[in-house]
Amino acid sequence: MSQQKHPHHHDLFENRKQFQIERLILFSDAVFAIAITLLVIEIKVPEIHYSKDIVHDLSNALHEKFPEFFGLVLSFAVIGQFWHNHHKLFGYVNNYNSTLIWLNLLMLFWIILVPFTSGLNSKYGNLNMVWQIYSFNLFMIAISLFLLYRYIGNPKHGLSDLAHDQLGKRFSMYRSLTVASIFLLGGLLACGQSEFISNASRLVYLLIPFALFVITRRWKKLKKKTQHA
Repeated sequence: MSQQKHPHHHDLFENRKQFQIERLILFSDAVFAIAITLLVIEIKVPEIHYSKDIVHDLSNALHEKFPEFFGLVLSFAVIGQFWHNHHKLFGYVNNYNSTLIWLNLLMLFWIILVPFTSGLNSKYGNLNMVWQIYSFNLFMIAISLFLLYRYIGNPKHGLSDLAHDQLGKRFSMYRSLTVASIFLLGGLLACGQSEFISNASRLVYLLIPFALFVITRRWKKLKKKTQHA
């Protein structure tokens, strides 16, 4: 009788553990979704008084909203990419502990700040101080993701299969550090006094897709070499 009950209790434990991991993932997904939704809520519909030139007035009002729409697209892309990486990371997770929960909450804290810093940047993006705040926010998200990869990938914690994939773990951590470095560079360049450096701080984010492409391509080559070795 005892031999029949033991696997049953083991299954209950495994199911409960999996349920807790799913709760952690679902909570994270909800925070990402709310943050993305708040980005567009921050953009108010322009109020135009009816007149003969209402089309012209509306066009001008929408033109004035362009920085806000640009900020929406930029922050949506950033949050979307971070969610994608978070989704991939937790696909490896098969266990959890309190440290993992708090590290995940640390990342989510910086995620929920994005609608505010993005809105601030949309309205006062010409000020270097505002760009520094926005860049710091994104830098902290990337660093938080790096800490998650580092902790989950540590075999001592027994949290995921990523710990046994040294190449994949190194690639993921390198990606996170590269993105964090570019965000940090954007904030540091905004400290410059010249107009050229100030403009460069706004354009430096364009390096991210190129950097990720190069890193991913190199990782695929190394992976093929490892498989054929």
